[in-house]
Amino acid sequence: MKKLIIDTNLLLLLVIGSIDNGKQIRNSSRLNAFQEKDYQILKEIISDYNEILITPYIATEVSNLIDLNGWARNQTFEFLKLFFSSTLKFINFNIKLDTQGQTFNTYGLTDNSLINLVKDHCILTNDDRLCSALYAVNPSNVIQFSVVRKFPIT
Repeated sequence: MKKLIIDTNLLLLLVIGSIDNGKQIRNSSRLNAFQEKDYQILKEIISDYNEILITPYIATEVSNLIDLNGWARNQTFEFLKLFFSSTLKFINFNIKLDTQGQTFNTYGLTDNSLINLVKDHCILTNDDRLCSALYAVNPSNVIQFSVVRKFPIT
């Protein structure tokens, strides 16, 4: 079974993109680096996996980063509730492990947990700085969105 962990910014893109057929992406200042076509690319990547995984740290960050207003904000949080409870699978975490090592001081809690998880899980991220640490652990499990988005969807 193919499983994929989606990092925070891409999960935020997926969540906000799911509202109003991607039109709300342009209304989020947190998603300035993305366009509607990136949302489509992201959905295409995800379609190749049987399970989408996240950590509680990623869930918290995504929830806190939603910066839409009014109707769009309400729709986003309604979608997020359903998405968290029915579609995504949560990975058990170990805060003691996730705060250990030199990489914790460099990358912080959420990213350090991904560095630990990349040994056994595929990770999709647009964080190019984090990618070097992920590649150092297990390059075959890293999907770097900034590279993937340069190629057309087939």
